[in-house]
Amino acid sequence: MILVTGATGLVGGNLLWFLLQENERVVAIRRPTSNLEPLRTIFSFYTNNPDSFLNKIDWKIADVLDFESINQAMSDISVVYHCAAVVSLGKNDKNILDTNVEGTKNVVLAALKNNIKKFCFVSSIAACGKNLDNDLIDENAKWIESPNISAYSRSKYDSEQEVWKGINMGLNALIVNPGVILGVSGSNSGSSKLFDQVRKGLIFYTNGGSGYVDVQDVAKAMILLTKSEISGERFILVAENCSNKQILNWMADGFGKRRPFIPIGKNLIQIVGFLSEICGKIFRFSPLIDKGTAKSATSRGFYTSQKIKMVLGFEFNSIENCIKEVCTFQKKELSI
Repeated sequence: MILVTGATGLVGGNLLWFLLQENERVVAIRRPTSNLEPLRTIFSFYTNNPDSFLNKIDWKIADVLDFESINQAMSDISVVYHCAAVVSLGKNDKNILDTNVEGTKNVVLAALKNNIKKFCFVSSIAACGKNLDNDLIDENAKWIESPNISAYSRSKYDSEQEVWKGINMGLNALIVNPGVILGVSGSNSGSSKLFDQVRKGLIFYTNGGSGYVDVQDVAKAMILLTKSEISGERFILVAENCSNKQILNWMADGFGKRRPFIPIGKNLIQIVGFLSEICGKIFRFSPLIDKGTAKSATSRGFYTSQKIKMVLGFEFNSIENCIKEVCTFQKKELSI
């Protein structure tokens, strides 16, 4: 039996869809307060009858921060996909470290206790190292400590360390490091928030960029790797290295909107992020841009997925096509 954590999120929800195509039933955990509507939206991207697939999920009430509930949920489970995480480039709150690090520690220990046969952990390129010689960043790039490391990057790196500890204790596990993940999530957070902003009209862009990947490719790669004999390794999942301008242009084209045409410099956006963060703390709201997101918007990283291409012959969907598919779906859902 297969168990998925983070089942109502972007990666977990899309992963569930692909697992259900191969398995009659899949176990997924959720908290008592979890909203299942985002998952229905994700399934609606693939089928006109999402409820017929939602009914195939065996839900178990559990929280990654509660070891006993996770331990009980893994009873009779053979394969675990750990997708649960708080994804944020800006917030520096305790919730990120708790969920991402302590949560992963609990899931790993429960997997060891229940003799799980295969364990797949979703990390991020944010946990990858840097190449000082400007070469493409791969799985062997060394992590370099810095006071400028974001709370999210730190949490994903520390989470990976918990998985490596589990591997050293005998856990048959592997790690995937996706780039910025694009796809249908059913919520207005992460990359979905960016789609929403462009759909409403966005005239500004920044000169940063990163590695991007279609969530469908993330799910497919995870399943293929977990079915393989591979263990104790990590794989970067990046389809293309794109500039922010490219991504926004493709989104604007997909919604039939004008492309962003006003560049924002690094200094200006950092000032905006700093002031927005202060206002958010004073008036108790979550700003669209804060210091963390401002820094991310102006940085640039280049990654390679040559390892998974060589090992599995894996081929990625183009980012332009991925964005086009998401825009088409959203326009249909919103009747625009």
